[in-house]
Amino acid sequence: MNTERDRVREIMINMAKGKETGKKIKYDKTRKTINVESPFDYSDPDEKINITPEDTKFYVDSAKAGQFGMIVLSGELIMELNRRQNTHRVLFVHRPGEDVYSFLGVDSSLPSVPGSINFVNDPTKSHIKRFGHRKDHVRVLLYKNFETYSLSASDKPQTIVGYTRNPKGWGKADVQIVPVRDEIFSRFGGLLETDALAGQRVFIPGLGSGGSQIALEMAKLGITDFDIMDHDRLEVGNVARHASGISNVGRYKSDVMRELILEKNPFAKVRAKSKKVSWDNVEMVRKSVKEANLIVCATDSVPPTLILNRLCVEENTPCIFAGAFRRAYGGQILFVRPGSGPCYQCFLMTIPEQARDMEISNRNHAETLAYTDRPVSIEPGLSNDIAPIGTMVVKLALNQLLKGRQTTLDSLDEDLVAPWYLWLNRREKGTTYENLNPLEYNVDGMSILRWYGIDLRRNENCPVCGNFGSRLRDGKE
Repeated sequence: MNTERDRVREIMINMAKGKETGKKIKYDKTRKTINVESPFDYSDPDEKINITPEDTKFYVDSAKAGQFGMIVLSGELIMELNRRQNTHRVLFVHRPGEDVYSFLGVDSSLPSVPGSINFVNDPTKSHIKRFGHRKDHVRVLLYKNFETYSLSASDKPQTIVGYTRNPKGWGKADVQIVPVRDEIFSRFGGLLETDALAGQRVFIPGLGSGGSQIALEMAKLGITDFDIMDHDRLEVGNVARHASGISNVGRYKSDVMRELILEKNPFAKVRAKSKKVSWDNVEMVRKSVKEANLIVCATDSVPPTLILNRLCVEENTPCIFAGAFRRAYGGQILFVRPGSGPCYQCFLMTIPEQARDMEISNRNHAETLAYTDRPVSIEPGLSNDIAPIGTMVVKLALNQLLKGRQTTLDSLDEDLVAPWYLWLNRREKGTTYENLNPLEYNVDGMSILRWYGIDLRRNENCPVCGNFGSRLRDGKE
């Protein structure tokens, strides 16, 4: 609920902007107070609010400042600049038609305007035109011995003064300095330490509908080191399901996702490669596998999946293989933990039909599967049918990366032990699951919209993780 001061502030800002509010401001000579009254005959006592003359300076200054927008600064970046020279030319992210100018360390390819940050002896007594560059749209003056970024300009007005330029000239703007690194994941408190995932490197080959969602969710968790890889460009047909939007059509998915990750966590380190996983670049892929704490494979075809599986086993790096079934009627996840459980090759050998049931979501995949006289249609599923698979992958990844740390989430160690997980969105006709009992009120047996952990054993004859080589040398079948 708004306080009296909040209501008075809103009234005075609107009046400063020339907006009719239906309110009147009167000075009471007897009480030496200023009254804000409504012309309407209401009995509500809140329709008359008393404020002192001293209060009005704050409100009027705020109203004037509000006309020239808001400047948002990263405290960490300001402290870094303060260690160098006194004047810095920077880019402020600014979208045309809006009144916010931000310097938060996000990707420089976003819409921006030039500006300057200047450290001076007294910001309140320094003339704005004496600083910066002629092309500036934003200028910020900070106290030269500025040591803290926890206070905004309104809390400590002698420390920071901000200006933005409009057609009529320079005008004061509200300035807010935020400790981004401290606050961005602060609301995880009680679940895990805010830096619990710092330093953990994740390699994500495949940045389509599922991979893009997974990458973005991992950035939200606070993971700081990413290797991402995809050779495809974003198409219009991807937009309805991809984490990105139509303004990025034509760009490499790896470049798009790098920007989106940095938008969620500007302190992340993202290595983006617009390459395809293949035997031609296997040593480059191996380097990423070797350096990662975890791999999430979200590619949509078998050949790159088999390459990644072999590399993960050889380098002893855990890998999560995830994918949707055709038309996303469901999906499955295989968690390969080298040395303790099956690999993807085991899975393919043991349950080939299940392993090859994949969503056909793009032209390249369809052409790969098609016969010369029998084309294969592109039949992707809905975004909300893919979302549960991505969410489960992130849960498994989080649990893996937190191994050995004491957190509120460590109870998952007893839950997420299966190598193979199955999810069904619907009872798709023509599949093994079309005759399942309806969900209704069913609590027993198998039904849709539930996760199932399935025990799958390693295949001793597997050529990747089994004894296939030694059995072949011994002449055994």
